[in-house]
Amino acid sequence: MKMNQQGFSIIELLVAIVIFPLLMIGIVSSYNSAKHVYQITRQMNQMYIVLSSCPELDRGLEFNSLSSSTNCYPNNTFPAEDGGTATISYAPVLTVTDTSSLPASDPLKAIPDSKIVEERVKWPYPNAALPELRVRMLITRNGIGQQ
Repeated sequence: MKMNQQGFSIIELLVAIVIFPLLMIGIVSSYNSAKHVYQITRQMNQMYIVLSSCPELDRGLEFNSLSSSTNCYPNNTFPAEDGGTATISYAPVLTVTDTSSLPASDPLKAIPDSKIVEERVKWPYPNAALPELRVRMLITRNGIGQQ
């Protein structure tokens, strides 16, 4: 007479106890990686917005008044994604240099009556160790170029 078994054997249960945590570790690890990549991408997008808004501001300035003290903060604060009211602020650094005072090795030195505008934005916490983003522009009396 054959008995009809119901339920799991002890071996099936032990295998499930070993496999389930491994699956959960893989799922949590994938989620954390995707979240980190999303945060980096979001911050990079925000930094790009800050960097790209500075040239627009600089284009509107009269060539002779363009200096390192030019205000470059039109779009530098963004809401944090923590569900609260916190914000993330970026502080771009603007450096204006006449092409005549560039080192001889700089290919832009040969362009007369022009200025180099370099903008730099650092990463906020927790990515502060990453290299800053930079934009270097050549501004002449007649227009703007980008390097």
